[in-house]
Amino acid sequence: MGIIDERERLAVLANSIAYFSNAKGPKFKKVFDRAKEERQIEQAYKPEEAQTVKQKRIELYSKVSAAFGGERSDNGNI
Repeated sequence: MGIIDERERLAVLANSIAYFSNAKGPKFKKVFDRAKEERQIEQAYKPEEAQTVKQKRIELYSKVSAAFGGERSDNGNI
């Protein structure tokens, strides 16, 4: 986590330099996405939790799909 914090500090510095150098709208998230970094670490150490989240998402999608008309046909029509 210390390495992530240091990378975040460096990203803030880089973003500030780009801003002050008249870069056209640099986006901080393109430089450093802390949530993405943390998710990658969590998935590396706890892959079973990532599978649980994916399975819940699939189940929710199935429920929504069933509620709003079910499956699509081969030609893309409902």
